[in-house]
Amino acid sequence: MTEPLSLSGLDLPRRNGELAFDEPWQSTVFALAAAVVEHGFAGDREPFRQQLISAIAADPGRPYWESWTAALEALTRTLPGP
Repeated sequence: MTEPLSLSGLDLPRRNGELAFDEPWQSTVFALAAAVVEHGFAGDREPFRQQLISAIAADPGRPYWESWTAALEALTRTLPGP
């Protein structure tokens, strides 16, 4: 059994301490990113963090969760082969 994903150290949008998702697709992107990090990168969040930094820098005016989507798309292109 794998350990649950730790959210400590991540700067995620929160309201009253709870994760904040304005639309259902945002929670889906979060879950997909968590799964890719867990299974494709052995839980190492750094590759995703670097992709997110790049996505935000590339388009600072883009909404936060759209940057997550762009980062996830970029991250999946770097996945190690089967």
